[in-house]
Amino acid sequence: MLRLVVFFLLCGATAGNNDTLSNVIPSNEQVYLPEHKKESGVTENKTLHEIFEDAVQAYLEEDWDRCIEGFNAVTHGYKVYKRMITNCREKCRIRAAGSAPLFPENIEDLHFYEKKVRETLCLLMCNQEYREIAGSRALKALPRSTEKKLVDRRSYEYLHLCYFQKNRYQDAANALFTFLVRHPDHDASMETLKHYLTLPGVETENVVNLESLPHISIYFKAVSAYEDENYAEAVGLFETSLRSYLQSEDECRFYCEGPFDQGWHPEFTSSIANHFTYCLKCKRSCSQLLNSVNGDYRRDMLRSHYNYLQFSYYKLGNLKAACAAVESFLLFDPVDKTMLQNKKYYSAQPMVKEEYFFPRQEALVYVKRQEYELRLLKYISEEFSVIDTQLAKKKDQKKKKKKTEEKKEKELGKEFSSKILHPPPGHSLFTHAQLFNNISVTRDERSKMQNVERPRVKSDIYLVAAEEKLDGKNRFVADGFLNATECRLLMELASMCAVEGDGYNEYKSPHSKYERFEGITVGRAALMAYFGQIELERLQQLLEKTDEARKYVERYFGLDHQLYFTYTHLVCRTALPDSPDDRDDLSHQIHADNCILVDEHACLRESPAYIWRDYSAILYLNSDFEGGEFFFTKERTKRELDTKVSPRCGRMVAFSAGGENLHGVRGVLKGRRCALGLWFTQDDKYTEYERILAEAILKRVQSVGSVEEQNVQVPLRYEDMLFQYANSDDILREFLRNSS
Repeated sequence: MLRLVVFFLLCGATAGNNDTLSNVIPSNEQVYLPEHKKESGVTENKTLHEIFEDAVQAYLEEDWDRCIEGFNAVTHGYKVYKRMITNCREKCRIRAAGSAPLFPENIEDLHFYEKKVRETLCLLMCNQEYREIAGSRALKALPRSTEKKLVDRRSYEYLHLCYFQKNRYQDAANALFTFLVRHPDHDASMETLKHYLTLPGVETENVVNLESLPHISIYFKAVSAYEDENYAEAVGLFETSLRSYLQSEDECRFYCEGPFDQGWHPEFTSSIANHFTYCLKCKRSCSQLLNSVNGDYRRDMLRSHYNYLQFSYYKLGNLKAACAAVESFLLFDPVDKTMLQNKKYYSAQPMVKEEYFFPRQEALVYVKRQEYELRLLKYISEEFSVIDTQLAKKKDQKKKKKKTEEKKEKELGKEFSSKILHPPPGHSLFTHAQLFNNISVTRDERSKMQNVERPRVKSDIYLVAAEEKLDGKNRFVADGFLNATECRLLMELASMCAVEGDGYNEYKSPHSKYERFEGITVGRAALMAYFGQIELERLQQLLEKTDEARKYVERYFGLDHQLYFTYTHLVCRTALPDSPDDRDDLSHQIHADNCILVDEHACLRESPAYIWRDYSAILYLNSDFEGGEFFFTKERTKRELDTKVSPRCGRMVAFSAGGENLHGVRGVLKGRRCALGLWFTQDDKYTEYERILAEAILKRVQSVGSVEEQNVQVPLRYEDMLFQYANSDDILREFLRNSS
């Protein structure tokens, strides 16, 4: 029966349609229920453990409404709890990795420990900020017993019974199926589910897993598009599913880095090795979790993305992307006959070059990490098994010796006071693992500045400063991209739609504690236009003006390859009221856009840097603020800035994205500074898919008008909603198919 229900789920249903709390948790929601849900006192000022215990008590007291409310609250709260923790850990890992060491030489591996100290300081700040948002007890550690119950979905074991008692049979079936996905061999629950399917109002095809991971529904929509030969749509969906899969695994791995009770008091090195091994074992289980499709384990879930992608890209005529997908698949299974035949076929094509057969970056990193972790776990298991055997043998010898001594003492009639002998801890070996060599591909610069007059896109655009005046390579400043009215309209768009922390993992002050960051992407703007929440002209202006900027950058630098948008972000920085007048911190630290600056002479083009970025531009919207100047510099730690650019309406600074163009932003002392950040790539596989959707939405709304839905709210994490409508709106899908 479980397999039967899974079959229906593969058709695309992955979220419930009952009135339980949503399975998609906006990241700005509090752990507790909204005010109107607090009247019963179920969740007010309580930890997740206390809410869980109270819900169990409600079940025992047959208070079915309180039981439903409590278990919904705890499942909702646990998702928020996990998201808060993983967001903090991810943000702090990235921040520590990008920080310059206090001392350039890595003496006694101190760089590693320094990064962990920086991560810890960041975590303390991050956790405190979440507590201020969600309540002082929001991140109180869960007892292990309660956390295990939540991981094992025991809430749903109670919840389905409470729903049943209230005659909410569809909700009961959904809750029980969610429990069965985790416990497929629970025979009693299987029989109960069979009974639920016979009750009035229960539709088998509507039975869903309330804990389904987001990539699963996207994956099967992509498979459906592939089977319908809609290859452009399939590519977009498979790429989205792939990103979602990897993101979910990263979140799972970060969540593994939690507390560890060693049960004894080891020395410093031993405690590090033990905790690391504990976390590593947990991380190895993440892929198993992601490959479970509602109880049906699919070992090849990840690699199958590349199989579908290689053929889809081939049908779209993108042989370079197809070859990369082939090579990526072969990383997972180097002897797959079908894929090797595909590679042979592609190699014979006249347009295919040998260098096309290079695996995609995310696949290469994933497989390398997989191989290293498995080798390390095997090493740990084998080596410590030897030590454990030796310790066990010594322990037996001591026991025998002790028994002999006790026998002798007994024979002599002597009083013997036994002492318990504890062997030394077994897991005390410390292993040091070096990081893999840089496996990213550093692409050569594709163009140089030319000492000729550059072609203009608009007659009112004029060059303010070229690279000679800006004291560097591949950089320029130009004015005239926007007039005063256009700047005002884009500023209004930011005021209406910008979200605090957007683009910075919801961190409201990512670079300076004295400033608030707000942002809006083209995807969010497109959704708001789709629902008629903003005028369509505002979305049109955003797309057209940024595209004019792209064309100018492309022509100015005389590029031999087209530039594609890889990210567009309208960002406003606002000085906080308590910002000191004499502050000298930076609104954005000195950095490069496609590499990690490790010292004054090296910028590594490797993850987590955005290695696909080739050129960048900032298009300014206003100047009525103090501070906030953009600057170029040659040194990361240099306080005397080489070249400053003062923002003003319609001015744009553009530059190549490598280490040759280190840059930053001075602190905004007063007022609000708004600008459009534009990042470009010459690799079309990194094209900003949200922009493609936004252009299709623009045409759709121009053609038939916006969608009329009451009280639709665009969530903080809007991407799933955007892709949902892109797949469900037939008119929009048609515009997407026809888009170039």
